[in-house]
Order: sequence, then structure tokens, then C-alpha cells
Amino acid sequence: MSRAIRICTSSEMREIDGIAEAEYGIDATLLMENAGRAAAQVLLEQYPDAGRTSEILVFAGKGNNAGDAFVVARRLICLDRRVRIFHLVDGSRYQGATLKNFQILQKMKAKLTHLETATELESFFSSASGPFTVVDGILGTGLKGALEGIFYEVVEMINRTRSEVMALDIPTGVSGDSGEVLGASIHASLTVSFGFPKLGHFLPPGASRRGELVNVDISLPPKFRKAGDKFLLMRNRMSELLKERDRYGHKTSFGHTLLIGGSPGRLGALTMAARACHKMGTGLVTAATWEESLQGLLAKLPDETMAVGIRSQDVEKYREQLAQYSSIVVGPGLGLRAEGETVMRELLTHYQGPMIIDADALNLVADRDLHALLIARRAPTVLTPHPGEMARLLKLPKEEIVANPVHSLKQAVAKTHCVVLLKGAATLISSPDDVLYLNHYPNDGMATAGSGDVLAGMIGGLLGQKMDAFEATQLGVYLHSLAGDLAAQAFGHRSMTAPDIIENIAHAFKEIKKTAESTLPVENRERLL
Repeated sequence: MSRAIRICTSSEMREIDGIAEAEYGIDATLLMENAGRAAAQVLLEQYPDAGRTSEILVFAGKGNNAGDAFVVARRLICLDRRVRIFHLVDGSRYQGATLKNFQILQKMKAKLTHLETATELESFFSSASGPFTVVDGILGTGLKGALEGIFYEVVEMINRTRSEVMALDIPTGVSGDSGEVLGASIHASLTVSFGFPKLGHFLPPGASRRGELVNVDISLPPKFRKAGDKFLLMRNRMSELLKERDRYGHKTSFGHTLLIGGSPGRLGALTMAARACHKMGTGLVTAATWEESLQGLLAKLPDETMAVGIRSQDVEKYREQLAQYSSIVVGPGLGLRAEGETVMRELLTHYQGPMIIDADALNLVADRDLHALLIARRAPTVLTPHPGEMARLLKLPKEEIVANPVHSLKQAVAKTHCVVLLKGAATLISSPDDVLYLNHYPNDGMATAGSGDVLAGMIGGLLGQKMDAFEATQLGVYLHSLAGDLAAQAFGHRSMTAPDIIENIAHAFKEIKKTAESTLPVENRERLL
């Protein structure tokens, strides 16, 4: 199995550094050297002419982030690159490894300037001729609150230069835990994260400030990679989840998925979910809708999809038929009619197979307070809310969900005992054993009607083929994002639609299947988008 990429909070990373020193004797000086050396190498790979046709400006602020910046500066100077260092803290206030690296630069007669006021930097930019390549080592994950004073002024000035900026660990002004931008932040074109990427690299709005993200190894022992509870979905691992099919199998070998929804005027949601389900390799797909909508549904469904009508007064009579389905997706276009609650209660109480609860079905669970029935289910259940639906499930303001998605996700898992995915530009997936995966595939073209219905159908199709619920959710989310990316490439972000995602599912499968574990370079790093 390919190694997963762990994601950390800022406090978790500090704890890892402390354990590395206490248990392994890997002190801050060594970690700082490894980080600075790798970052300098990444900078020169990305901007080969930096320090030759342009001057490299290194900005150092407080703590270890400043120390990392000093190592980068020294490494670049030793490679005969033109480097100028601006430090925002008086040199006498540095401590430990940061002080040691500052003193080395002093002994090397490096161009060191202590910025006591932003006016000095403004004068430099007024008189110097660019372009510049900037290294941001001002605060990193050491951010404690909104930027103010000289820190705020310098960040704003750097942004106005429109230079190429490489941020060390995370752009100054972005929270490493939440992605929140506190007052102002560096707009980086490249960010080099050390050890493990941070949550703030992937959560908006901070994710939009980091540019390309490259994670570098700083020689932390392997045990730290496996010890976390948050990981990034990576293509190599997704390719391993995609098992070979039985070449001698028949249609019933590959599952029979039932999709329930489609109120009058909302049949498109159910139709798209069914089409997406077929594309996942499901042997049989049946769509069920209210009896008065059945004829309209039949006109929309592809020929290979079966359809049945639900008589509102006879919902309980369908109980014995549920066992024939290997998975059920309920919600796309379902509506909030009173009979919907009866359907949900029947499914949650009597269906013994894996189930996806999406869209209006989630709202019925929230409005009718059906959480206890979710907990009582023995079969796997997957919930697929967007932030608004999550807010209703947890009875919290939507703003609170958006501000703290990880905490909200954990609350939802605890309240329902289900696999829960919280949809967004960074989709979060968690299981009842508290392991969280993050899928980062920002694509504004996916913000289109029907995209969520397609995802529900895709996950339902994988579940129907007897795939583990947590793994099926991960693979479904990743394939959905990859198909959306391929659709955007073909039709543009503005013009792509949910059916375009469906048409690219087959191409997404091909992309994943041809993926092989890449050979990492000497410095052992991953470009993470």
C-alpha cells in the first residue's frame, strides 16, 4: 500500500518536533537545516534564474520560521546567488537554532537589514530595480492573531511588488489550522511545507494564498507518518483501492443499486445519479420515484436503467423487496413531502445493506430528528452533506460549519455513527473510527446543479459492488473530482455541467489505473497541487 500523506495542525507539528528531539535526538538545528536546504533546492528548481537576473529578498520574522529563512539565505549565497535579507526582529532577540543561523550570516558578511519601520523597505523598493524573488519566512505557523504593525505593513508591501513569492511552511497571515486569513496575508506563488502539510494549506480562504504546494521531507522518523488521524487523498493510494473485476462475472456479480428520489419537476437529479451509478461498473441500476413522476422518469432514464413507482399509501409493502438491492442511494430530488419521512424510516429500520443518504433525505433526517435510527443501523451508512445540510443535521449556524469544518465533521460522525463527507472545494471524509481524509481538488466548475447527485450515484455504485464504505467514499470522491477536472479541461470551468462530469468518469478510471508509484527525488518531496 502506498504511503499516505499525513496532514497536521500547527500544534501537532510542534509536538512532533518535540518528540523527535526528546526520543531520537533530532534537535531543532538539524530539522531547520534540512528544511532550509530542501526549500532552497525547490526555489532554484522553480525559479532557475533567481539571484542571477533578479535579486532574492529573504524576509525573516520570528521564531523557527525566521531560522528556516536564514538557512535558505545561506544556502543560496553559497550557490553564488544575489541575496538580501530583511529581518523584522532585532538580532539580539533570536534564540537557539534561529540565533545560530543568524550569527552565521553575520560572519559571512551577508546583506542583513533590520527593518525597524516599513519606511526603510518602501525606500528600498522605490530605489531598487526589480524584478525580485521573495522568500517569506516572517511567521509561518507561528501566527497568533491578526497581523499588525510592521508585520502587516511589510506583508502588504510585498504583495504590491507582484513578485514571485515562496512561502516557508505556510504564507504569513494564514492560520495553519483553519486556513483563516487574519487581517492580511502573503499571496505566495509557491509554498514549501516542512515535514507534513498543514490543514490551513487546503481550507479556504488560505488555500488560495499558497500557490503551488510542495511538501518536503525533513528526516522525521517514519512512525510519525502513520500516527496521525488526518490524511490527504493521493492518486497512488486510490489506484490501489480500485480492485480488478472478475472477467467471468455476470451483471448480478457487480451489484444492484437502487436510487430513490425524483419529485415532480426534480427528476433530473435522480436521472443523473442513476447514470453516474452505471458508469461505476454497477451491474444493475433501478431508479424509484413517486408514482405520479414515473412516466416522466422513464422518458429521461437511459434504456439500461430500470424504474419503479412508489405509491405513497403502500410504502410499507415494499419492505420485503429491499433485500434484492446491494446498495441504496436515497435523496436526489426526493423532496420533503410527508411520505418521505415514511420512506426514510422504512429504509433506516429494515434495509440491511449499505446506504447513501444525500440531499433531501439528509434534510428529512434533520427535520424529523431521525439520528437515533442512523445510530441503530448495523449496515454501513454514508452521509453526503454540503455545509448547509450539515448545519441542519447539527442544528448549528452554517457560518460555524464553514469556519470550523473539521470539528463539525467530527461532531456529525459522533452524532450519527456514519461515514460522513462534507462537500466543498476541500472535501472532508471521516469514519466512526475518527480517521479523516481530505480531498483537495478545487474546481469552480463543479459548483453546478447536479454535481452532488452525480457524486451520490458514484459512491452508491461502488458500495453496491461490496466495497468497504469508507474506502468507497474516498474513491468516489476522488474519481468525481478527477472527472470534474477532465470536464473542465474539455469544456472550461464556466461551461462544464454535471452531465460532463458523468461523461468523464470513464476517463477518470483510466487515469487512475495507469498511475504508478513515482520515484521521489533525493530530497523526497511531493507536489501536492
